[in-house]
Amino acid sequence: MSLLHMFRARKYLQRILLSFMLVVIILIATSAVLYLNAQSKVLTMQLDADRKLLTQINFNIENMNGIIKDLAVSLFYDDDMVAVISGSDFEQSIMKLDKLNRTVATTPYLHSIVYYNGTQKRYFSSLHHDMNNYQLYDALSGYIKSRSELPKLQLIPVKLDESKEGAFDVFSFFVYDGATLNAADRNFLVLNIKPAWMLDNVEALNALAERENDLIFVTDSRHNVLISNDRMLPGLMEMKNNLLERISSSSNALDYFTYAYEGQKYRVTYLKRGLNDWQIISLQNYRAFSNNVSQMKWTAVVVTLSVVVMTVLLSVYFSIRLYKPIGNLLGLVRHGSNAAPLNRDEMSIITTSFAFMRDKLQELEQGQASQMNIAKVYHVRSLIAASGNVPEQEFRRNTDQYSLDIALQGSMVLALIRIDNLYDLTSKTQSTALSLLYFAISNIGQELLRRTFSCESADMKSDHLVFIISRDRDMHYDELYGVFREMQETVGSYYHITFSVTLSQVFHTYRDITPHYSQTIRHSNYRMILGKQAFIDPDRVKANEECGQFHIPQELERQLTEGLKAGDWEQLNDCVKRWLELVSGFRFENMFSALLHMVVTLSNTLGEIKHYNLNPVSINLQEINRRILEKETLEEIREVLMDEIREVLEKRQSGREDKVRLITETVKEIVDKHYSDPDINIQKIADMLHMRHVYLGQVFKERENETIVDYINRTRLAKAKLYLEQQDLTVIEIMEKVGFGNESYFYRLFKRQYGTTPKDYRLKHAIDRNN
Repeated sequence: MSLLHMFRARKYLQRILLSFMLVVIILIATSAVLYLNAQSKVLTMQLDADRKLLTQINFNIENMNGIIKDLAVSLFYDDDMVAVISGSDFEQSIMKLDKLNRTVATTPYLHSIVYYNGTQKRYFSSLHHDMNNYQLYDALSGYIKSRSELPKLQLIPVKLDESKEGAFDVFSFFVYDGATLNAADRNFLVLNIKPAWMLDNVEALNALAERENDLIFVTDSRHNVLISNDRMLPGLMEMKNNLLERISSSSNALDYFTYAYEGQKYRVTYLKRGLNDWQIISLQNYRAFSNNVSQMKWTAVVVTLSVVVMTVLLSVYFSIRLYKPIGNLLGLVRHGSNAAPLNRDEMSIITTSFAFMRDKLQELEQGQASQMNIAKVYHVRSLIAASGNVPEQEFRRNTDQYSLDIALQGSMVLALIRIDNLYDLTSKTQSTALSLLYFAISNIGQELLRRTFSCESADMKSDHLVFIISRDRDMHYDELYGVFREMQETVGSYYHITFSVTLSQVFHTYRDITPHYSQTIRHSNYRMILGKQAFIDPDRVKANEECGQFHIPQELERQLTEGLKAGDWEQLNDCVKRWLELVSGFRFENMFSALLHMVVTLSNTLGEIKHYNLNPVSINLQEINRRILEKETLEEIREVLMDEIREVLEKRQSGREDKVRLITETVKEIVDKHYSDPDINIQKIADMLHMRHVYLGQVFKERENETIVDYINRTRLAKAKLYLEQQDLTVIEIMEKVGFGNESYFYRLFKRQYGTTPKDYRLKHAIDRNN
């Protein structure tokens, strides 16, 4: 009684068991339906098999009739047999019978072949049969005379030997010209067919269908049995008459019915209106027929009972296992609450306790609004980053749970906010202050946008802020630009910063948020060409996105190289300007490649020309690349490039002046040391410096405004003047000592330099010194 009382008290356990019992009932009902359906299928298949068997037998009989017909017609119209069937020469007819004998000998179904020659009034027959020819002729003549109409080209049962048992001995096949065989002088052919041939064919089909015990017989229109497999059944003749009478009354050509005779049931399948109006009938013992169905029935019963018993046992087992957690939970609930009534089911008690705890949790959640906001921002970020992974049910649940201001239907647009001059701002501002700045922009934007649209925002923590803007009808960029202009003015007035806005295409399902977010990030990079505080949308960057060009024309690259080599500031400025104008039409990923290519071109050009500089000028590629990557617009990048080019040109100019000065001073030093060498000249000095004498002469003259030869002569003349003032050497000795080899040349140069001859100069200097 205690177990029964405990079971009655556990109402939820009863429900679980009842649910499983319903499954058991459904299982039994399903098994019954499946069995009845299978039984119907088996009976239908058996009937189809019987019908196919009878149809095949009828087909075979028709096929046999066709074979015999072809043979008969062939023999009747055979030119070799004309002498037999219509010739007047008896001996000639006898000579042709050998072909008949061969035909009968080689054809297993032929009993005999008989020709009647109307001209000779004589029969001719093959010899390969077990009857006397005259007896055969008499039997055929008697049969023909007994019939007013004799069908031709049909199998006709004929009794040839009255001494033998049976209704007939052969099937005769008559061939003759004309409509009837009523003239004594008409020629005709008779093929006599062995009945055993057809019977063997019927029994072979029966064996193939595994129906050896079935009775199959064929009757003609007069209900005479033509073919039978001789399965002896009690009262066969009486059964035959009853069956044929019932079949005759049926309107169906191919059908079946159940027949009972002396307590024994048979299933009868028949086909009537066959060849020559024959009927084919099959009798099968109903017990043998239903044996397979009975076996299937008992197998289904045993299997179903076994499954039911197993299901009941498993139901009890799993019910207890499923109830165990509920029982444990119920124990905890009752332990924690003494007020739980015992007359209620377990789930009601647990539900009441759960509702109580949920209320308590809701009270705690009201004090955790900030945490709720964190979760909300998290879900918004997740939606932006992976919207395709958010099921619609989860999206709707999050929308309701976190009060997301996103329209479930209608139009959506993403707006991506990037602060201008972020690199400079980051270097001056702490990360917490930057987060507060994004938070302020988010609040201002939501307040302005929610006047017209639904809006949520999220700081993606990667230099940009994203707004999800939506409403239940179409949106246009003009409306959004108006709001964002007001937003730029408000943020600029309070925080003295600017930002650019990139809008996505208008889309209509939240699942497209992430693809449009990725596309919007990409489009935001076109701030480089559109400038700061830009409004960027897909239409404004469409031409760039469709641009497939990424190469710089070689002519422009050549002009830049030549301008740098020549130090032509105007040409360089124009080349850089045209280079950047060309880059501004590229796709974003190709822009930096083209810019870095410019820097590499400049560096390579400096490498080519530094071979001729004593003070080579180079550029720091990494530093320039870093500065370019820090800039946000092409104009800023152009300023970086032009600053670097200006610095390079200044260094080159300064280096050239130092080089010219160094060359000039070196030439002077060489001349001051070797002026007394008569062979000293510009070529010798150039060889000493490993320079071209033309270049050396140009550099010296550019610096000193005189040629090297003039400087050599001027140095020699100065030394000669000093020797004339201080030494007692003759003029010739002084001339040779300073490197002149020609006296007249020395005199001419000295007079041109000092306005007097060397001798006169010495005399004048002596007079002046003595005074």
